[in-house]
Amino acid sequence: MLFGIQFTLSLVAYLLIAFWYVVPRLSVLPRELALVPLLWVHAFRVVGGTILAPGAVGPGVPMEFRTMIGYGDLITALLALLALIALRIRFQAAIALVWLCVIVGMVDTVNAIIQSMRFNVFTYALGVNWVIVTIYVPALLVSSLLIFMQLLGRKSSDTRG
Repeated sequence: MLFGIQFTLSLVAYLLIAFWYVVPRLSVLPRELALVPLLWVHAFRVVGGTILAPGAVGPGVPMEFRTMIGYGDLITALLALLALIALRIRFQAAIALVWLCVIVGMVDTVNAIIQSMRFNVFTYALGVNWVIVTIYVPALLVSSLLIFMQLLGRKSSDTRG
């Protein structure tokens, strides 16, 4: 129950920040520039790899779960960094890399939530991973939503004021 309360409150807080402050500011930027701060949130998914460290979680947390979560986050972080570099150098396929990053990241996040319930991981000691899931994952979800909004709602040279 504690997890649900913390996760929900974090999600609501990030949504309010996003729609009260972030969306209005990004709406005046070209899409390529608006995507950059949103992708930076995903570049730090390397923190999800913490679950792979020895002793980071209780011994009851299945290795299958830890591997799936840890490597999914590390791969998404790498894709976010590649997308950021591609946007910075104006690589022709930059937007395609952003799509790949956000889709892989969203599939990983949804899968992690499903597998967390499947393996009942919140009954085990999670250490710092508890904070990652209750504070950082909601930020990832909101950032992903905003990335999808940018990708689906705007063309490259589109600016709104």
